[in-house]
Amino acid sequence: MLHGLNGKSVVVTGGAGVIGSAVSRRLAAEGARVVVADLDADAARKIAELIGGDAVGVGVDITTPAGAEASVDAAVQAFGRLDLFHANAGVECMVRTVTDFDVADYHRVFGVNVLGAFLSAQAAVRRLTAQGDGGSILFTASIAALMGTGGTSIYNASKHAVHGLARCLALEVAGSGIRVNTLAPGVVESRMMDSLGAGLGALAGVDEAAFKGGMKRAVPLGRYATPEEIAATAAWILSDEVPYLHGEVLTVGGGIAPY
Repeated sequence: MLHGLNGKSVVVTGGAGVIGSAVSRRLAAEGARVVVADLDADAARKIAELIGGDAVGVGVDITTPAGAEASVDAAVQAFGRLDLFHANAGVECMVRTVTDFDVADYHRVFGVNVLGAFLSAQAAVRRLTAQGDGGSILFTASIAALMGTGGTSIYNASKHAVHGLARCLALEVAGSGIRVNTLAPGVVESRMMDSLGAGLGALAGVDEAAFKGGMKRAVPLGRYATPEEIAATAAWILSDEVPYLHGEVLTVGGGIAPY
């Protein structure tokens, strides 16, 4: 068991998604009391029911101040306080070149990935500061936050922004005992990666299967990550196992070098 998770109250946004649900399950297995927060309220409640125990599922829109506050309020109402916050909600972009990008897609992606992360962090910090005994915030960015990929400029730019947000917030709250870090997964077995893979394959003139095969060959470990592997890393970062880990971005990319 990881030190410092048992009994802690934690919110996971995008908690009904592939990575979010895996993180929610892992944190609950470590003894945490989990709020599964997602735009899809039914899916969030279903994940919480599958987890059982103290888990609760809530529908929130983290692209609005009220929705972000509601995710924190859900933890306070259910468990009396907030200890940990995983700003995990995110969406992929359409695969387009910069010259062909779609303005509506830009606003959709930045609305969730950047504004949603900002408002979530704002709500979490306000609560943690009011409680006065520290806490931990983790952002899900992507290895795309540290590199460029032709065809996904909107997504990459949004994740660069998340990385920048986290680094600034880490400096602002360090004196309050609130740790802030960023998780940057590489390629993960997920619906999002399948969607991006199909688009990137089409842009390159190959089918999705060929693109995925090429991606696996590009990963030194030779495969995509499982959601559970990402979740294990997220739980470790949020836990008290690494109390000096602050203002960092951790890549989980199977050996892909983002620089």
